[in-house]
Amino acid sequence: MEFKIDTLPQDFNTSIQFMEKRVHHIIEQTEGEMVWILNYPAIYTCGASENKNDLLDNTKFPIFKTNRGGKYTYHGPGQKIIYLMINLNQRNKDVREFVALIENIILKILKRFGISGVLDHKHHGIFIRKNDGDLYKIASIGIKFKKWVSYHGFSFNLNPDLEHYSGINPCGLNNKNVTSLSDIGIEVDNKTFDNIAIEEINNIFDK
Repeated sequence: MEFKIDTLPQDFNTSIQFMEKRVHHIIEQTEGEMVWILNYPAIYTCGASENKNDLLDNTKFPIFKTNRGGKYTYHGPGQKIIYLMINLNQRNKDVREFVALIENIILKILKRFGISGVLDHKHHGIFIRKNDGDLYKIASIGIKFKKWVSYHGFSFNLNPDLEHYSGINPCGLNNKNVTSLSDIGIEVDNKTFDNIAIEEINNIFDK
């Protein structure tokens, strides 16, 4: 499995084209699986389940339509994107199990920072319970498959400006119910996070 890490913000359309090309090569068996860790400038994206009522301000940031699962979400500085181009033809062809594996990766990443993540079966993604007792989303999941090869993946909030969520209801949630490691007092540099994410992804998929 190849790991690709880009530290500079990527162009959204260019990155999607790269990912789709890699998926095609995986299907054709000319290249192997890839995990891509990257970040974007401030943008909104809307998935296959978009609800236009969740777009509260269409002037705040550029908006991109995408074929991943899910609704509106935010990407931007301080947030990690992890694209998973995994060949389920060589694994178990079970979408629910694959999503559960991604959830487990995120939960294990959080545990490395001493945080207990929470699953909310009404909403995709991973949450944490803050001192007020409410659940706040810290990681989002959006997956697409082509001939049993996955693409897209998950996002994880390190230290984004949470006010940037104010233009949407992210994933159909109230835009105030989002958080980050920084928001709960944990500062993590990019390299440390990348190394932990690679370890936990390898623990799940490199078997």
